[in-house]
Amino acid sequence: MNKDTTLLSTTLSIRISTDGFCFCTYDSQRPESVRYNYYECDSSLTLALNFDEAWKGSGLAGMQFNAVQVIVATTEFTTVPGEYDRKEDYEQLFGSCFDIRDRRLKVLANKMSAQDMAVLFAVDEELYRRVCEIGNVSFYSTASILLGFLARYPRSEERYMLACYHGTNSYLIAMEGERPVLMNSFGAENIDDQLFYLLSILSELGQSQETDALLLCGDRSADAVHMAVSRFVRNVERVNPRELFRSNLLNKIENIPFDLQALILCE
Repeated sequence: MNKDTTLLSTTLSIRISTDGFCFCTYDSQRPESVRYNYYECDSSLTLALNFDEAWKGSGLAGMQFNAVQVIVATTEFTTVPGEYDRKEDYEQLFGSCFDIRDRRLKVLANKMSAQDMAVLFAVDEELYRRVCEIGNVSFYSTASILLGFLARYPRSEERYMLACYHGTNSYLIAMEGERPVLMNSFGAENIDDQLFYLLSILSELGQSQETDALLLCGDRSADAVHMAVSRFVRNVERVNPRELFRSNLLNKIENIPFDLQALILCE
């Protein structure tokens, strides 16, 4: 196998979280070539050292790719209107929302041209440097991927909310037409807290529990939320990637995170 040429038409997608790393190689021209691996983090090591171990074990080191897409699965993000989107202000703006003192972070941004805004997020500086050594790397936040997914698959309803669940993390995006009116995240250890936060935000936004749509996606936590919230919200829909992307082999991979699948298939 010639490592210099074999994967030149293949995209490598990486998902970074404090729980572990996902690696997925995918060639849209050869969908049968899809490969997915997950590596759990060792809590005794830094995130950067965990990445080193996962990367070595992935069998991908030394190979060349058409592109490398990296999702930073962080709940720390904020948005900036397009008119105030200046790279030199990113660190100050992010630091005004989150305590970044004594944290070596690289503040990044995804420009969302359709919404005329940018999503700011951060990644560990040492981890950022090591990932960039792969070459041709683009970074995305989970929040940006979810907003891009909504733009790719617009709804007929004027007002709706997407709630995405992964482990104890929840991401909420409320939309009015094509415009996000709220992007937020929270952590919750149990279904009662998840339900409380979700219903509270729906109420604060004045969304109708009879007519406005609520879309749920993510891991099995979303199934539990679906059962619970259906008692209070009439128009609830569980987003199923197997229905959106019927013919794709990614659907056959168990437990692949929704944001990673959306990133790969919405390109």
